[in-house]
Amino acid sequence: MKKLLFTANILMVLALASCNPKTEQKAETAPAPEPKKIEIKLSDLSINKDFVCGMSLEEGGVADTTSYDGKLYGFCSPECKTEFAKNPSSYLAQK
Repeated sequence: MKKLLFTANILMVLALASCNPKTEQKAETAPAPEPKKIEIKLSDLSINKDFVCGMSLEEGGVADTTSYDGKLYGFCSPECKTEFAKNPSSYLAQK
């Protein structure tokens, strides 16, 4: 009976030792590729105005763009683009 308990204890120790997270090898992950930067000219945009805040894109530059109904629209910030995306038709109706 003692041999059986001893063997069971040894097997349990080996099982626990194999689950030790310190001995796990972490998989190497490749760094994420850099996003492509595309040059946007003001002439590429449907209008040179940020529809959300009303800012002229000639003054502040284009920080983000989106395409809607086959046209390209520019925005002064990603936040303005996000707001426009919620309901683009309401902003375009204000043209």
